[in-house]
Amino acid sequence: MVEHVTRILGAPGDTELGRETWNLLPDRVQRSVGLMIDKICHEGWLDAVGRLSGVPWDGGFFFEPRETSRGTLSQVLDSKSGAGGCYVACRARNGLFAYLSARNHRGWRQSWIENDTATASLHVGIFGNGIAEVHLDAFNPMFIVGAWRGDLVRLPLVGSYNHRLFRLHRRWEQSEYGATVRTSANFYHLMHETVPVSF
Repeated sequence: MVEHVTRILGAPGDTELGRETWNLLPDRVQRSVGLMIDKICHEGWLDAVGRLSGVPWDGGFFFEPRETSRGTLSQVLDSKSGAGGCYVACRARNGLFAYLSARNHRGWRQSWIENDTATASLHVGIFGNGIAEVHLDAFNPMFIVGAWRGDLVRLPLVGSYNHRLFRLHRRWEQSEYGATVRTSANFYHLMHETVPVSF
Protein backbone atom coordinates (compact mmCIF):
# COMPACT_ATOMS: atom_id res chain seq x y z
CA MET A 1 0.00 0.00 0.00
CA VAL A 2 2.88 2.39 0.77
CA GLU A 3 4.24 1.75 -2.72
CA HIS A 4 0.88 2.61 -4.29
CA VAL A 5 0.43 5.74 -2.19
CA THR A 6 3.90 7.12 -2.90
CA ARG A 7 3.40 6.47 -6.62
CA ILE A 8 0.05 8.25 -6.62
CA LEU A 9 1.56 11.18 -4.71
CA GLY A 10 4.19 11.52 -7.43
CA ALA A 11 7.09 10.09 -5.44
CA PRO A 12 7.52 6.50 -6.67
CA GLY A 13 10.03 4.60 -4.58
CA ASP A 14 10.68 7.60 -2.29
CA THR A 15 8.83 6.97 0.96
CA GLU A 16 10.22 10.08 2.64
CA LEU A 17 9.14 12.42 -0.18
CA GLY A 18 5.79 10.68 -0.29
CA ARG A 19 5.33 11.27 3.45
CA GLU A 20 6.28 14.94 3.06
CA THR A 21 3.81 15.37 0.20
CA TRP A 22 1.10 13.59 2.19
CA ASN A 23 1.65 15.86 5.20
CA LEU A 24 1.07 18.94 3.02
CA LEU A 25 -2.54 17.87 2.41
CA PRO A 26 -5.25 19.09 4.81
CA ASP A 27 -6.54 16.41 7.19
CA ARG A 28 -9.90 16.05 5.43
CA VAL A 29 -8.17 15.63 2.06
CA GLN A 30 -5.78 13.03 3.50
CA ARG A 31 -8.81 11.11 4.75
CA SER A 32 -10.53 11.47 1.38
CA VAL A 33 -7.54 10.30 -0.67
CA GLY A 34 -6.94 7.44 1.78
CA LEU A 35 -10.57 6.27 1.58
CA MET A 36 -10.55 6.33 -2.20
CA ILE A 37 -7.25 4.46 -2.40
CA ASP A 38 -8.69 1.80 -0.09
CA LYS A 39 -11.92 1.64 -2.08
CA ILE A 40 -10.15 1.43 -5.46
CA CYS A 41 -7.78 -1.23 -4.08
CA HIS A 42 -10.80 -3.20 -2.83
CA GLU A 43 -12.34 -2.88 -6.32
CA GLY A 44 -9.16 -4.27 -7.90
CA TRP A 45 -7.91 -1.49 -10.18
CA LEU A 46 -5.46 0.53 -8.05
CA ASP A 47 -2.63 -0.50 -10.37
CA ALA A 48 -4.30 1.61 -13.12
CA VAL A 49 -4.08 4.79 -11.02
CA GLY A 50 -0.99 6.88 -11.72
CA ARG A 51 0.13 10.07 -10.01
CA LEU A 52 -2.26 12.80 -8.99
CA SER A 53 -2.93 15.59 -11.47
CA GLY A 54 -3.50 18.83 -9.62
CA VAL A 55 -4.65 19.15 -6.03
CA PRO A 56 -7.08 16.54 -4.64
CA TRP A 57 -10.24 17.69 -2.87
CA ASP A 58 -12.47 16.30 -0.16
CA GLY A 59 -14.27 13.58 -2.11
CA GLY A 60 -12.20 13.14 -5.26
CA PHE A 61 -9.04 13.64 -7.29
CA PHE A 62 -7.70 13.85 -10.84
CA PHE A 63 -4.98 11.41 -11.88
CA GLU A 64 -2.91 10.13 -14.77
CA PRO A 65 -4.07 6.63 -15.78
CA ARG A 66 -1.42 3.90 -15.94
CA GLU A 67 -1.07 1.03 -18.37
CA THR A 68 -1.40 -2.28 -16.51
CA SER A 69 -0.82 -5.91 -17.39
CA ARG A 70 -4.60 -6.02 -18.03
CA GLY A 71 -4.57 -3.00 -20.36
CA THR A 72 -5.51 0.66 -20.04
CA LEU A 73 -7.77 2.12 -17.37
CA SER A 74 -10.72 2.08 -19.77
CA GLN A 75 -10.04 -1.56 -20.68
CA VAL A 76 -9.80 -2.54 -17.02
CA LEU A 77 -13.07 -0.78 -16.12
CA ASP A 78 -14.81 -2.12 -19.23
CA SER A 79 -13.79 -5.61 -18.14
CA LYS A 80 -15.58 -4.95 -14.83
CA SER A 81 -18.72 -3.71 -16.60
CA GLY A 82 -21.58 -5.49 -18.27
CA ALA A 83 -23.26 -8.75 -17.34
CA GLY A 84 -22.05 -9.91 -13.94
CA GLY A 85 -19.87 -6.83 -13.52
CA CYS A 86 -19.77 -4.38 -10.64
CA TYR A 87 -19.67 -1.27 -12.88
CA VAL A 88 -21.77 0.09 -15.69
CA ALA A 89 -20.21 2.08 -18.50
CA CYS A 90 -22.06 5.38 -18.85
CA ARG A 91 -22.88 4.94 -22.53
CA ALA A 92 -26.12 5.24 -24.48
CA ARG A 93 -26.02 1.56 -25.44
CA ASN A 94 -26.28 0.70 -21.73
CA GLY A 95 -29.52 2.66 -21.44
CA LEU A 96 -30.57 6.25 -21.05
CA PHE A 97 -30.10 6.25 -17.28
CA ALA A 98 -26.51 5.02 -17.55
CA TYR A 99 -25.80 7.66 -20.19
CA LEU A 100 -27.36 10.45 -18.12
CA SER A 101 -25.34 9.53 -15.03
CA ALA A 102 -22.39 11.29 -16.66
CA ARG A 103 -24.27 14.35 -17.92
CA ASN A 104 -23.01 16.68 -15.15
CA HIS A 105 -19.42 15.89 -16.17
CA ARG A 106 -19.33 17.48 -19.58
CA GLY A 107 -15.60 17.11 -20.09
CA TRP A 108 -15.68 13.33 -19.65
CA ARG A 109 -15.29 11.28 -22.84
CA GLN A 110 -15.68 7.91 -21.10
CA SER A 111 -17.09 7.10 -17.68
CA TRP A 112 -18.16 4.31 -15.35
CA ILE A 113 -20.09 4.06 -12.11
CA GLU A 114 -20.49 1.24 -9.62
CA ASN A 115 -23.76 -0.63 -9.90
CA ASP A 116 -23.50 -2.88 -6.82
CA THR A 117 -22.96 -0.21 -4.15
CA ALA A 118 -25.73 1.97 -2.74
CA THR A 119 -23.64 4.59 -0.94
CA ALA A 120 -20.09 5.96 -1.22
CA SER A 121 -19.86 4.62 -4.76
CA LEU A 122 -17.03 5.33 -7.18
CA HIS A 123 -17.72 7.43 -10.27
CA VAL A 124 -14.85 7.51 -12.77
CA GLY A 125 -14.35 9.55 -15.91
CA ILE A 126 -11.63 10.15 -18.51
CA PHE A 127 -11.26 13.56 -20.15
CA GLY A 128 -10.30 14.21 -23.74
CA ASN A 129 -6.72 15.02 -22.69
CA GLY A 130 -6.33 11.59 -21.08
CA ILE A 131 -6.51 12.77 -17.46
CA ALA A 132 -8.97 10.82 -15.31
CA GLU A 133 -11.17 11.82 -12.40
CA VAL A 134 -12.54 9.67 -9.62
CA HIS A 135 -14.93 10.81 -6.93
CA LEU A 136 -17.38 9.33 -4.49
CA ASP A 137 -21.15 9.72 -4.73
CA ALA A 138 -22.96 9.56 -1.40
CA PHE A 139 -26.12 8.08 -2.98
CA ASN A 140 -25.89 6.02 -6.16
CA PRO A 141 -28.86 6.13 -8.57
CA MET A 142 -27.24 3.31 -10.57
CA PHE A 143 -27.28 0.86 -7.64
CA ILE A 144 -29.05 -2.00 -9.37
CA VAL A 145 -27.16 -5.22 -8.60
CA GLY A 146 -28.36 -6.47 -5.22
CA ALA A 147 -30.92 -3.67 -4.77
CA TRP A 148 -34.44 -4.27 -3.50
CA ARG A 149 -36.64 -4.77 -6.56
CA GLY A 150 -39.17 -2.23 -5.32
CA ASP A 151 -36.50 0.49 -5.53
CA LEU A 152 -35.83 -0.15 -9.21
CA VAL A 153 -37.37 1.29 -12.35
CA ARG A 154 -36.80 -0.89 -15.43
CA LEU A 155 -37.91 0.36 -18.83
CA PRO A 156 -37.35 -1.53 -22.10
CA LEU A 157 -34.71 0.14 -24.28
CA VAL A 158 -34.26 2.87 -21.65
CA GLY A 159 -32.57 0.87 -18.91
CA SER A 160 -32.75 0.70 -15.15
CA TYR A 161 -32.10 2.97 -12.21
CA ASN A 162 -32.74 3.10 -8.47
CA HIS A 163 -35.53 5.64 -7.97
CA ARG A 164 -35.11 5.84 -4.17
CA LEU A 165 -31.40 6.63 -4.38
CA PHE A 166 -31.99 8.94 -7.35
CA ARG A 167 -34.26 11.07 -5.17
CA LEU A 168 -31.70 11.08 -2.34
CA HIS A 169 -28.92 11.96 -4.80
CA ARG A 170 -30.92 14.89 -6.19
CA ARG A 171 -32.00 16.07 -2.74
CA TRP A 172 -28.65 15.93 -0.97
CA GLU A 173 -25.93 16.07 -3.63
CA GLN A 174 -27.33 18.21 -6.42
CA SER A 175 -28.47 21.04 -4.16
CA GLU A 176 -27.13 23.58 -1.71
CA TYR A 177 -26.44 20.65 0.66
CA GLY A 178 -23.90 19.04 -1.67
CA ALA A 179 -20.78 20.52 -0.08
CA THR A 180 -21.96 19.38 3.35
CA VAL A 181 -22.95 15.87 2.31
CA ARG A 182 -20.01 15.01 0.03
CA THR A 183 -17.28 14.97 2.66
CA SER A 184 -14.78 12.31 3.60
CA ALA A 185 -16.20 12.16 7.13
CA ASN A 186 -19.58 11.13 5.74
CA PHE A 187 -18.03 8.80 3.17
CA TYR A 188 -16.07 7.07 5.92
CA HIS A 189 -19.26 6.28 7.83
CA LEU A 190 -20.98 5.12 4.64
CA MET A 191 -18.24 2.67 3.66
CA HIS A 192 -16.11 1.62 6.64
CA GLU A 193 -18.17 -1.51 7.34
CA THR A 194 -17.97 -2.79 3.76
CA VAL A 195 -14.48 -1.77 2.62
CA PRO A 196 -11.25 -2.69 4.46
CA VAL A 197 -9.87 0.69 5.58
CA SER A 198 -6.10 0.95 6.10
CA PHE A 199 -5.78 4.69 6.77
